Amino acid sequence: MGGGLALGPPLGVLVALLWAPLAAGAAAVGAAEKSQLRDQVVEMFDHAYGSYMKHAYPADELMPLSCRGRVRGMEPSRGDVDDALGKFSLTLIDTLDTLVVLNKLDEFEDAVRKVVLDVRLDNDVVVSVFETNIRVLGGLLGGHIMADMLKAQGVRLQWYKDELLHLARDLGYRLLPAFNTTSGLPYPRVNLRYGVLSPNSRTGTELDTCTACAGTMILEFAALSRLTQETVFEDTARRALDVLWEKRQKGNDLVGTVINIHNGDWVRRDSGVGAGIDSYYEYLMKAYILLGDDTYLERFNAHYVAIMKYISQPPLLLNVHMHNPTVSIRSWMDSLLAFFPGLQVLRGDLKPAIETHEMLYQVTKQHKFLPEAFTSDFAVYWAQHPLRPEFAESTYFLYKATRDPYYLQVGKSIVESLNEYARVACGFAAVQDVRTGRHEDRMDSFFLAEMFKYLYLLFTEKRDLPLDIDDYIFTTEAHLLPLSLSTARPPCPRNVTMFRRGHGEEEIFTRSCPSAQTLFPNNPTFTRTIRDAHKQLLQPGAERLALFRGIEFPLHDTRMEPLEILKSMGLTLLPLGDRSVQLTGIRHKQEASPLGLFSLKFITELVDPPAGEQQGISPLAVQVISPPFFGRMVLTAGPAQFGMDLTKQEHGVKGSLVLSEPYQACAAISNRKEMQGKMALAQRGECMFAAKARNLQEAGASGVIFIDNAEGSCSEEMVLFQMVGDGSTSDIVIPLVFLFQKEGQVLLDALSQHRNVDVLLATKPMFLGEEKTDQPLSASQLHEAATETRTGMVTSAPDQA
Repeated sequence: MGGGLALGPPLGVLVALLWAPLAAGAAAVGAAEKSQLRDQVVEMFDHAYGSYMKHAYPADELMPLSCRGRVRGMEPSRGDVDDALGKFSLTLIDTLDTLVVLNKLDEFEDAVRKVVLDVRLDNDVVVSVFETNIRVLGGLLGGHIMADMLKAQGVRLQWYKDELLHLARDLGYRLLPAFNTTSGLPYPRVNLRYGVLSPNSRTGTELDTCTACAGTMILEFAALSRLTQETVFEDTARRALDVLWEKRQKGNDLVGTVINIHNGDWVRRDSGVGAGIDSYYEYLMKAYILLGDDTYLERFNAHYVAIMKYISQPPLLLNVHMHNPTVSIRSWMDSLLAFFPGLQVLRGDLKPAIETHEMLYQVTKQHKFLPEAFTSDFAVYWAQHPLRPEFAESTYFLYKATRDPYYLQVGKSIVESLNEYARVACGFAAVQDVRTGRHEDRMDSFFLAEMFKYLYLLFTEKRDLPLDIDDYIFTTEAHLLPLSLSTARPPCPRNVTMFRRGHGEEEIFTRSCPSAQTLFPNNPTFTRTIRDAHKQLLQPGAERLALFRGIEFPLHDTRMEPLEILKSMGLTLLPLGDRSVQLTGIRHKQEASPLGLFSLKFITELVDPPAGEQQGISPLAVQVISPPFFGRMVLTAGPAQFGMDLTKQEHGVKGSLVLSEPYQACAAISNRKEMQGKMALAQRGECMFAAKARNLQEAGASGVIFIDNAEGSCSEEMVLFQMVGDGSTSDIVIPLVFLFQKEGQVLLDALSQHRNVDVLLATKPMFLGEEKTDQPLSASQLHEAATETRTGMVTSAPDQA
C-alpha cells in the first residue's frame, strides 16, 4: 500500500456530500435491466480473463497496459505487493471457482487441465503466507470442490482424480514451516522450496506479522484437513487463533494491528476493522458457520461488542488505541473496511451495515472509485484504487438480505465505473490516482476471483446458478467452501475462550442466524428509512458541531438543517448556556421496557474553525544552498505529523542529498555507508511513510525528503498535504518533508548534474546574499529551473514579495 497523506481542508470548508437513496432521476433496476447487467458482467469477465489467458498465462498476473504477463524477478520490484506472486499461475488458480459460478463450465474444465499439467509448487521463491493461503490454497480447494461437484453429476470431468486437492495438500505442507515459532504465530513469508529457516530460504528474520495475516488461515486449513483427513492443518491454524485471542486486551477485547511472532507482544496497537485486522474478525465468524464450533462464535461476539462500542461511530469506523479506546488515533479510513457491512449482514446487525455501506457509496460516487484510504470528511487520503472488490461484496450481501433494488442500482454504478474508467484494451487496469484517473499496469488476481463473482451473483437469480450458493461459505477471497464440512470432523473441544456471559447483553442474533422476517417485519422500506436518516450528513459550513472523539458535524448559518438531521435520528439539542448544548434522545431497549429519555455521555459545543484550518497546512521549504544554486532555488514542501518538528528548529536542518536504494525505501537500505549523515531522497508508494522513515533513520539518514509518485503533480495545482504516521511513531526523530513530483524532479535533476547537492529543510528559506526569495519556487518556474539545472546554469528566482 502507498504512503498516507492527510488532506488539510482549504479555508476550513468541508467537502459536500449528499446522502440520498438514488441520484436524481435514477430509476430502480427492473428485471430486464438486471438480466442485461448480468450479461454485461459476463462480457467484462470474458474481456479480463481472456486477456490474461491470451497475453499473460502462465505468468501469475496480467499487466493490462503492457499486454503481457508479470513474472516475479523480471519486472521492477513492487515490494510487498510482489509477495503474492509465486510462479504458480496465480490468476488462473484464483479464478477457478469463478468460472463455475459464471456457468463457464467448458472454460473451467480447460483451466483445471492447465493447472494439473502446468502448475508446479517447488519454486525457489519467497511468498506471503497470508496471500498464498487465501488466493492459491483457497483457489485450489474451491476448484477441487467445484470439480468434484461437476464430476458427481456424471457429465463433466470424469477424468478428474482429485489432482487439485493433491496440489492443495502439497501447498499446505509448504506453508506449515512458517508456523515454526515459539508462539505458534506464523512468519509472514515462506520460501516454497526451502521453507523458513534454511540457509537458502531468504526469510526467517522477520519479527512480526499483522493480525489478519496470522488469523486468516482457519477456513482454508480446516477445509484442507477435513478433505484429506490430516488434522495438522486445522490444528495449526487453530493454535494461531488461540494466541491472538489470548493476547487481546482483556479489559475491552480489542486487538492490535501488528504482533511479534516470537513473544506475542503487540508492535502496533491501533485497533480497527480495516487493513491489518479485517479478515481476522471475518474468519472467526465464518469458522463458526463452516465448522460448527461455538468457540469461534463466542470470540467473534466478544470482539464485535468491542468494535461497536469503541470503533463504530456510524457511519464511520475509526481506529482507536487498543489500550485507550476512547480516543480515535487517526482521522482516515482504508478501503479494506468496506467488507465489514457484509460481515454485519451475517451477524444480523443490519442498521450499522446499511449506514456504513451508504457512506462508502457516497465516497465512490464522489471519487468514481473507493480510494485506498479517505479522511473522515471523505477527501482522498491515498489515491490508489487497485480494483478492490470489498464494496461490491457488501453490496451483494445487503441485497441478498434485504432484496432492496437500491443495491442493484449501487451494483450498476460499480459496473459503469469499471467500464468507463478502468477498462483498457488488454483487460482492466488498476487506478493509480482516482483524482486524475491515471492507470497502473496492474490487474490483481482478486479482481477475477471476487469482483466478477459478487457482481454476477448480485444480478443473477438463484435458480440460474449451476449450484446452490446457500450451501457454501465465501472465504475472504470469495472461494466457495461447502457447509457440509462441519460434519466431516467433530469440532475441537472447548478450550481457552471462556466467554464472559456477564460482559455484555446478548442480542437477538448473538447465537443464531438472522431471520429476514424478524429483521423486516412488514416493513419493506426498512433500509430506505435508515439511509434517509443520514441524508446530507456533511455539508460545507463555517461552523461545526464538534462531537465526541473528534467527530465533526457541520452547522450551516441557519443551523436548521443539522437540527432536522438530529431530530430524524431521534436526538434533540438542549441549550445549556455559553454556547454549549446537550444531546438527548430516545432509545428502545431490546427487553420489553417502556420508551424513555436518556442523555448521551458527551457534551457538544459550537466552535469556530481553528485558526490553523482557516489558514490551511503551513508549508515548509526545501532550499538548495550548494553551488551553483546558493539558496536561490526554494521548493514548497508539505510537513509531517511525526518526526522532528521543523517549526522548533530556528535555523532548519541541513544535509547533502543521497538517493535511497531502494528508491521507495520499503526494504532494508542497501547504500547504508553512503547514507550516513545525509539527507535521503525516497519515493512515495508501496508502504507507509513511517516504515520508510524507520528504514532510512536506521540506515543513518539525517532527514528524508519524500517525492510524490503521481506523475506531473505540483504544489501550484494540488492541495498541500501532510504526512501521517502509523499510530506509534515516537521512535522517529529525524525531519521529514514531502514534495510533489515536479518539485521533486528538480532535486533529482540537480543531483544527476552535480556531485554534491546540499539542502536546507526549514519553515522559511534563509538568505545567503543580497538575493531575497520570500516565497518558494512556484510550479510555473519549475520547468525553467529544471532546464537550467540540466545545463548547469541557474538564475535567481524572481522576487515574489
